[in-house]
Amino acid sequence: MGGRAVLLVFLFFVILNGCTRVGPDMLYTDRFDYTAAIADSWNEQVLLNIVRLRYSAWPVFVGIDQIVTAYTMEHTGSARFIGRRGIADILTNDQLEAGWVGKFSERPTVIYKPLSGIKFVSAFLTPVQPAAILSLMETGWPADHLGRIALRSVNEHYNTNAEYSVMYRTDVQFASFLTMLKALQSADAVKINIEKKKDRPETINMVLFPERLTSELQVKLQDLKAELGLDPKINSYRIVRNSLIYDPGEIRMQGRSILQVLLSLATGVEIPKAHIEANIAPPLEPIPEKELTGFPPLMVIKSGPKKPGNAFVTVRYQDMWFWIDNTDHHSKRSLVYALALITLLDSDSKTGGSVVIPVN
Repeated sequence: MGGRAVLLVFLFFVILNGCTRVGPDMLYTDRFDYTAAIADSWNEQVLLNIVRLRYSAWPVFVGIDQIVTAYTMEHTGSARFIGRRGIADILTNDQLEAGWVGKFSERPTVIYKPLSGIKFVSAFLTPVQPAAILSLMETGWPADHLGRIALRSVNEHYNTNAEYSVMYRTDVQFASFLTMLKALQSADAVKINIEKKKDRPETINMVLFPERLTSELQVKLQDLKAELGLDPKINSYRIVRNSLIYDPGEIRMQGRSILQVLLSLATGVEIPKAHIEANIAPPLEPIPEKELTGFPPLMVIKSGPKKPGNAFVTVRYQDMWFWIDNTDHHSKRSLVYALALITLLDSDSKTGGSVVIPVN
């Protein structure tokens, strides 16, 4: 066998070996691709349900419980060199025969968990606990933005409330509370203490440090305490959900349910005029909160007959495209906060069977 033939056979087996790498090499691709796909899917699912609510349809959620991917690689290869010697011992009619038969298969299996059942519906309609909302604020989530999404009322002063064809205004005192809470948060002048003791109800205290505020904000804080009926001489208040007794040392705080959160975001859907005229979607004249409270709309969801080119998330419903613009960071954050609250709900809901779908 000549040197050229040996080299060809060697290169053949090197190429064959290089084509069979699966294991660790697939991790880099699969892990990040699945992560991106799941994130996009959740964004689209939440946006679709917000749009469905604007059209008076019930929201439906399906979670992904597990993803399992199996790979198989089978291969066989052979190589043979045939050399014939002629006159004067000279090689003639040299021939290299090589063959490879390979089989690669990928079998991803996705296990879906429908979020349904009595417990899920109950959780879907149950207000979010103030402790969960305040814990998110304590970790740095903006108090004003998160509060507008997740809070229903503070000391009987109410957030925007959306119903069929009606959207009620945000109470000025509620808006003032969120604005002040944001100012306290920015100045590191508020702390949330949550105590959990065995066999005792959870206690939540909001501790204020007004000395860290400017003199102007300190005056506004005292005015706000008077408007909310709080004791102006103290700076530590208990947070309670419901109370029949008005205690000046307590802040009565109610959270929204997930349904109320999605309904409030649904007021930002720009319904095509043709759908309103055809009564496919109910009419809704959003009250411009900007004129009353200084708050921008929670979310702006645009619509059109063509799929946009620059969108953060896009869904199709009723033969129309609905999307959040990629440059609308306020709406994008609202979607993220809503998704976080739904995730908290999903973690508490163990109902619903699993649907196993092999993906070919």
